[in-house]
Amino acid sequence: MTVAKVMGLYRYPVQSVRGEELKAATFGPGGIAGDRAYAIADLELGVVAHASRARKQYRALINWNARFLSEPRFGAEMPPVELDFADGTTIRSDDPAIDRIISERLGMEAAFVRNDGSRVPKLYEQSHCHLLTSATLKRLAEEHPSGNFAPDRFRPNILLDAGDEVGFLEQDWLGSQVKIGGATFDVNDVCKRCALTTRAQGALPDDPGILHSAAVNKTIAGVYGSVVTAGAAKVGDGVKVME
Repeated sequence: MTVAKVMGLYRYPVQSVRGEELKAATFGPGGIAGDRAYAIADLELGVVAHASRARKQYRALINWNARFLSEPRFGAEMPPVELDFADGTTIRSDDPAIDRIISERLGMEAAFVRNDGSRVPKLYEQSHCHLLTSATLKRLAEEHPSGNFAPDRFRPNILLDAGDEVGFLEQDWLGSQVKIGGATFDVNDVCKRCALTTRAQGALPDDPGILHSAAVNKTIAGVYGSVVTAGAAKVGDGVKVME
């Protein structure tokens, strides 16, 4: 039985930077091809700069934008990306000046790196896709009616339209597999959200109430699914839950 439909597909070429909305996506062992392929390294601390961390220099990242300059493919060299600093300035990731420019903008020694653990430890070892339903966003909005629960705040890979449903629908899928288009996912964990959801980003303002509302569900918003059958999905595809 179809329980939802795909209403949005999202890829984030650079960790903690705003990404790309797609009409269709190919899923493999690492999720969407190219998802979080790159990161910004904090060379002083030897870690990936992550916008949810307390260090103030990292907070600019969630207002930057990144897009691939050509379509990434599994098993191939990742193409360069264009970073848009949201002030009319852009730079390609293969520009020799990129590390200097990023460092100047963040006020710290930084580098544009592959998010593969070769230079700094990889932030997320598991290659999960974040699935989020409209039902969850509606339920959270009940706790904070004045908030804007735009999907951008939650950075899903797959946003699912559950019609009139209200509630944490996707958590019922834990331990099951879901088929979305030509791909199948093993739903194996919940997604706990962090302060990143509250940060001003794009046209969205700072709003601590976004995360406070999630406390009704132990700060969980969505689930993670590992790809068990590679395939493609597109906006409008149905979602089927299999025991």
